[in-house]
Amino acid sequence: MKEVVSPVQRYSPACFPTSVTRTRGAGELLLSETRYAGEATLSTHAHEYACVVVVLEGSFEERHEAQIRTAGPGTVIVRPEGEPHSDRFAPGGGRCLNVELPPAWLARMGDVAVRSAASSDGRFALLGRRLHLELVQGDGLSALAVESHVVDVLAGLAREEGRPASAAPRWLLRARDRIRDDPAARVTLAELAAEAGVHPVHLATAFRRFFGQPVAATVRQLRLELACRELSGSEVPIADVASLAGFADQSHLGRALKQAMQVTPAGYRAAMRSVPAP
Repeated sequence: MKEVVSPVQRYSPACFPTSVTRTRGAGELLLSETRYAGEATLSTHAHEYACVVVVLEGSFEERHEAQIRTAGPGTVIVRPEGEPHSDRFAPGGGRCLNVELPPAWLARMGDVAVRSAASSDGRFALLGRRLHLELVQGDGLSALAVESHVVDVLAGLAREEGRPASAAPRWLLRARDRIRDDPAARVTLAELAAEAGVHPVHLATAFRRFFGQPVAATVRQLRLELACRELSGSEVPIADVASLAGFADQSHLGRALKQAMQVTPAGYRAAMRSVPAP
């Protein structure tokens, strides 16, 4: 007897298999914020438009073909048009930003490719936070800013494919993982190099070569992502957020956030508080 294969559920633009708290257009692009219950399981489905997904809160496992991605706060996922996938959320549930990309818009972008990819790199996490800030700021939504951030994500992830981190030596991966695991730690380049058994200049050069940017830039981005999570999801005083995220003081955090996202810590927290309740 021939097995009957059920068709994959395909969702039209701005429609998702969960609650949508808000949706806005930015030019031709559609931005939607979605929320997921604890341990929510989404059966295999696909979306009509290609999409950039930013994980804002929570974590989940996503099955794509034979691969399983584990996504947490700050993870950015790119899904091509019609890519089947299924998801299972952790007990705490989750919240995501979805930026849907119409085929006509992509066609005008020329060389910008949409390939299935995911990254928890700090630079993409901050781009995702900027996109979300554009959404929650309401009337200030800038189509140009949204399009620029999306192009930066797509182009950046394409470059990452051409420079796979898996090709990096193990000692360098361990150094990067130490930074990722505790971005607030006050570790020096000399200390990282000593642990890796290499010269500091060699570590700095290899880090830029394999990961596309200096060690210091990576640390700063990870600290800002940590600060954004705390500002968004907790009531911790801003001065304590700065210390928790590894900044010298509240002023240091303020300068860094203003430079990266054109918003103050208090302004960012206020914008995140405007997000509708589930």
